[in-house]
Amino acid sequence: MRIGYQAVSARNSRPDGDDKTVKRHEIDTAAEPMEVPTSDRGVIQTIRDFRADILKATELGWRRHGDIVKYRLGPVSVYCISSSELAHEVFTNTSLYGKLGPDNPLRLVLGTGLLTSSDHEVWKRNRRMMQPLYTRTSIEQMYSTMQECVERMLVRLDHHAESADLVDMHRVQMQVTLDVVSQCMFGVGVDELGDAAKPESVEHALNFAFDRLQNPFSAPLSWPTRTNRRFRTIMSEFDEYVYKLIADRRNTEPGYGDLLDMLLGARDEETGEGLNDREIRDEVMTTFAAGHESTAQTLTWAMYLLSQNPEAAARLRQEIDTVLDGRSPTAQDLRDLKYTAQVASEALRLYPSAPLIPRLVARDCTLGGYRLRAGSRILISLFNIGRDVRHWDDPDEFRPERFDADKPIGVEHKAYAPFGAGPHICIGKHFATAESQLILAGLFQRFDFRHNPHHDVQTLASITLRPRYGMEMIFRPRTDRASRMRTESRSHS
Repeated sequence: MRIGYQAVSARNSRPDGDDKTVKRHEIDTAAEPMEVPTSDRGVIQTIRDFRADILKATELGWRRHGDIVKYRLGPVSVYCISSSELAHEVFTNTSLYGKLGPDNPLRLVLGTGLLTSSDHEVWKRNRRMMQPLYTRTSIEQMYSTMQECVERMLVRLDHHAESADLVDMHRVQMQVTLDVVSQCMFGVGVDELGDAAKPESVEHALNFAFDRLQNPFSAPLSWPTRTNRRFRTIMSEFDEYVYKLIADRRNTEPGYGDLLDMLLGARDEETGEGLNDREIRDEVMTTFAAGHESTAQTLTWAMYLLSQNPEAAARLRQEIDTVLDGRSPTAQDLRDLKYTAQVASEALRLYPSAPLIPRLVARDCTLGGYRLRAGSRILISLFNIGRDVRHWDDPDEFRPERFDADKPIGVEHKAYAPFGAGPHICIGKHFATAESQLILAGLFQRFDFRHNPHHDVQTLASITLRPRYGMEMIFRPRTDRASRMRTESRSHS
């Protein structure tokens, strides 16, 4: 017996002015499961499409075939999901839809930390041990460290603003978020970590892993290609530094007060066990690499969106000036910087830092009335879900007030999951939110800016969603009263 579906007209206005129609499959769950609609692109062409622009390829598949589409990548079948309901089911049913297994290329960089561990019991133990590190109280204790990093960023931008230079905002955000995580994790600035910790080195390692994730015909890591050699060098240098640091810390009394100290002191409340050196290395790398990248992308896209929406930028600046009155923000100010948080949330909806979330089908099953095969992979498209007219009014418009908690905005909770959902929701969610608010507040207190109109803005999906060609901005010092108060306050400190 076949399942019928009704094509629901979800007319979604796109930036190019074209209207697209999305099929939503309304399933009779009592009927026999159907086969998932398959992309009409062949294996080789699909691999080429994914490597060229995976977001464009999966959006086109969504428009043509509906909320769940099957792609063939060599011997692997990949189901792309663009339905908030189906995505929520995958996120929450961890026994059926787990993390990718030992062949996950991300493990080459991140090891088997919280982001990549496929052993649910080990993951649950480590999550339980690490949860206290990321409470609001713990994050507030790291806030002064974040502030120092933001101050260094503002000083670096001063001379660019005075001469109205073009600045790559993406590179600026990558540097400041890497500095934040380095200081909070190790108690040292990123400049002290060596070449392996430079933004371009971290970016190369993550790009390397993502390319292998979407290309089943990647050259074996043992082959001495130039890309392989550079990747091995980066990882070797980083591992050498981290393992030496772990060994040194184990031989000294605690007292640094950073995340590494907390990891070394973490104990499982049920067994009393701590993390071994490999587990600590993997959690350090996960936080260091993936953690800073995601926040940097959110801030880059937020700055771009604000440059295109002057009314939103003016409202943000007014909130910052009113709440802070020219002084540096404190952790207690974050709760009053509500619109600032809404700006980051709306940027994450339009440009989710992790646009495609992978999962592995553990056994043959049915999802939304469709038959899925064991061993297949799932890609949850947060990018498509965030631009679906069935969940969002005028989905391509930048409207931070959608996330005003004081107003009934009618947003479905399941349609907004930039940090994931279910048991595996991102442990660093509150850290990233506080960091985003602080950096936005610092930039808008100090500078006026605009996007270079001649600069080409395109997306590039890797582990995170980046601007393909960076993000060129022109900065100028603010000349109004609030900015002068800020400058005077800094000069007397």
